Amino acid sequence: MLFLNGFHFISGHPEQVIHANHHCSIMSTDFIQCAIFVPGTNPARLAGVEYIISGNAFAKLPLEERQLWHSHQYEVTSGLLVEPGMPDNVDKEAMKILVNTYGKTFHTWRYDSKNNSLPLGIPEIVNGYTANGQVPKELVEGRDKMFGLNHTEIRGNRTDIIAPPVIEGADSWKDGFVLELVIKNTTRFVGPNLPPDV
Repeated sequence: MLFLNGFHFISGHPEQVIHANHHCSIMSTDFIQCAIFVPGTNPARLAGVEYIISGNAFAKLPLEERQLWHSHQYEVTSGLLVEPGMPDNVDKEAMKILVNTYGKTFHTWRYDSKNNSLPLGIPEIVNGYTANGQVPKELVEGRDKMFGLNHTEIRGNRTDIIAPPVIEGADSWKDGFVLELVIKNTTRFVGPNLPPDV
């Protein structure tokens, strides 16, 4: 198991920041799957899922598929992606792997229904941040306080982690793409117990 904490934003809405706990299972050297929960909720609120794949696996994807994925290079080197409770040396070894990974993330609990008691609406595609100043400072400071961390120190401890170039097609939001899921009725199914005119 792997426990990660970081920040996402809704595709097309970088101001809609989601603080996210990731509870992950390592499926193979190329694939990790994570259940995402909202920090500080009791009982813990399931927000969505993130699939994480290696750079090698991502490079084999067609460009159409790549637009659904975001890079982790900046999240790792900036100290925004953290492993709360892990010693620095253990954290660093994990981050040396994660710095060359990509995530595809869906939040089933929509940002605009975060105050609702039920996960209403269509799931949302979310992205990861890629540069300084994109995540509000107060949110990062609040996260650090929650877990007893200092992301500035964590960032300094990772200066020797070399981030490979982001592979073409990832972080499609930077090219102006806004990705949304829609409900589309493409066929009319008539079940065995339904008359054709229902």
